[in-house]
Amino acid sequence: MRIAISARSLDYPSGGPKEYLLGLVRALLDLGGNELILYYPHKSHLGTFPEVTETVLPVRNRLAFDWLALPSALRGSRPDVIFFPSSNMPPNIPCPAVTAMLDLGYFHPTLRMYKRADTLYMRRAIRYSARRAERLVAISEHTRADVLRLTEARPERVSVTPLACDPAFRCPASREALDAFRREHDLERDFILYAGNISPRKNLNTLLAAFAVAGDRLPCDLAVTGGYAWSEDFAATVARLGLSGRVKRLGHVAPAAMPLLYQCARALAFPSLFEGFGLPVLEAQASRTPVVCARATSLPEVAGDGALLVDPTDVAAWAEALVRIATDETLREALIRKGLANEAGYTWERTARLTLDALTAAAGIRRR
Repeated sequence: MRIAISARSLDYPSGGPKEYLLGLVRALLDLGGNELILYYPHKSHLGTFPEVTETVLPVRNRLAFDWLALPSALRGSRPDVIFFPSSNMPPNIPCPAVTAMLDLGYFHPTLRMYKRADTLYMRRAIRYSARRAERLVAISEHTRADVLRLTEARPERVSVTPLACDPAFRCPASREALDAFRREHDLERDFILYAGNISPRKNLNTLLAAFAVAGDRLPCDLAVTGGYAWSEDFAATVARLGLSGRVKRLGHVAPAAMPLLYQCARALAFPSLFEGFGLPVLEAQASRTPVVCARATSLPEVAGDGALLVDPTDVAAWAEALVRIATDETLREALIRKGLANEAGYTWERTARLTLDALTAAAGIRRR
């Protein structure tokens, strides 16, 4: 089967969509038996997957790439099916299509997640994709339920293909490497990690308030990764709560260094109000780092029994959970053990096989 893949999300500096594409394509290549054709928006991506047919469509504007360049290229290459990994597909695609649904945060009525123009465009694009694609693959049961609730997708055409984390997170680093990482990033004191971007849906105000409530009972700093969207709101909250000396802003951390960051952390705190999957939970579990996360959207599904679950908006409950996960060794050992067992059930091989099932079904529909 000749499988085309829109690889425009390689242009993203980091984040879930890019990690999803990279992990899935590697796993599809490991399975073998199919020809992959990847379409890149820039020549800098050439060599990312030297085993496949790499085609550059030199258009950085996403609408021009999706609506003009890609359909034209597909008419020339005539693949059996095309895969769109970022929640939408454009019109005029001349072959069967499978679209991955990452999350439906664009439809959330209150949380500020995306720019207004993006929100309006993606609501229409997701609904169009749900009608037009031969198959949809949702990255969690929660996302599948959202797809069925918010679009006209037919249930029998929407399957679930859970994500997995990079195997690098399962490899323990040496004490020397961990100590060097701590020195480089000024993390000499124990810290609880938040891994993700800073935005309202990530619910960091609750986490900061819980740190303030816990006070001296919590012998840890807070280390925060991610970009600087909504950065002024975050900085103002840190200052107002008197936490300026306890919050470490790490900014963007290179993917190769993320396993070191997790392994250095005392725990992962993930208070997000809305996630399509919640990959940091699995990354922490694979790294033998205890997890406390919100009891919200897809997170309980992904975390299994390998995390301490907390009401996402209960500051007092978060304060108690942070103290427990930092100081209760019995709880920590249990969460590490259960987290490892839970994470082992998520593999990119499984994701690739489930995705291939959807691609094969999609290609067969058009041929019949």
